[in-house]
Amino acid sequence: FTDRYGRKRCCILYCLLYFFSCLTKHFKRYSMLLVGRVTGGIATSMLNSCFECWMVSEHLQRHKFPENLLSYMFSMMYTVMYCVAIASGLAGQAVTDAFAFRPVGGPDSIVYVGGYCGPFDLSIVCTTLGAMVISS
Repeated sequence: FTDRYGRKRCCILYCLLYFFSCLTKHFKRYSMLLVGRVTGGIATSMLNSCFECWMVSEHLQRHKFPENLLSYMFSMMYTVMYCVAIASGLAGQAVTDAFAFRPVGGPDSIVYVGGYCGPFDLSIVCTTLGAMVISS
């Protein structure tokens, strides 16, 4: 899929799918949450393939770096990824604690904000910034 449609396009598609998946977390409808889980699953599978393929391609073909540096690049990528995961967890908990979970527009609303929706909103911001960086 990535080689057929392009690595950059697939990375942007990941951002769009994950953006949509995060938006669905605000709805109190099972069908909407289910759609969000499906799009999130597709996005996660793309996350674990598209970005790595793009990195290998850029490393070997475009910049013509030596192959032996590729293992170093992957080890650095995973180290930074783990540190970002820890920081994201802390930031997500801070956002959850800072804003109360409440319905938008009254008690009968199907749309909610705050609380456990906060980390997904933070993900929307990060994913949007990532898509902008990828697009440039």
